[in-house]
Amino acid sequence: MEIPGGPVTKTAFFCASLMAVLVLLFAGCAANKQAIRPEYSTVLNKWTKGRKIFKGLESRLYINATYKDPTFREAYIDRYAESYMLEESYRAALVEREREQAEKYNEFFMTAFTPVDRWNDFDKKDSVWKLYLEDSGGSRLSPVSITKVDASDPLVREFFPYLDLWSSGYVVRFPKYSEAGREPIPGPDTEFIRLVITGVLGEGELTWPLKEEP
Repeated sequence: MEIPGGPVTKTAFFCASLMAVLVLLFAGCAANKQAIRPEYSTVLNKWTKGRKIFKGLESRLYINATYKDPTFREAYIDRYAESYMLEESYRAALVEREREQAEKYNEFFMTAFTPVDRWNDFDKKDSVWKLYLEDSGGSRLSPVSITKVDASDPLVREFFPYLDLWSSGYVVRFPKYSEAGREPIPGPDTEFIRLVITGVLGEGELTWPLKEEP
């Protein structure tokens, strides 16, 4: 198509067209900003902490744990639904299941390596280790359940790649409320939560800040 006018007119026309395209592009980005979510690996790294526990100079425990906060659960749902190409009805069921679990429990996925196999017994009633969940308000909770998972399960290893064949994996659940409390743990004013690991073999803790730095 022939554009009327001289070079100046043609240049102005193309500049105006380019500006229109850029305006539409940025408008589309702004409209979709709320739909953009971080990658699962980014969220996993944010909510995963690790520590080596020593007694004297001897290493007794290598531990990693992921706190399943609401943003982690959302990322997990997105990744799971994408990996298995779930229909909307199945995705909705997964969302409902995760919502129910979040309302009942503070849940962690945890891996542990000990140099002596019999020390890796977090799921036993007479375990050499004790776990507690603490928060910045002074609450302290004991686990509702500690369930050992199959370390060779490809699904578990896909979503928690730090689980290796030399470690044991556990799902650890703490109550959402203290026995006398009416407010959930963590609450809106909670600054941090802390997973405390203690026992005759050593002790340590993993801390998750819940307030963004100013």
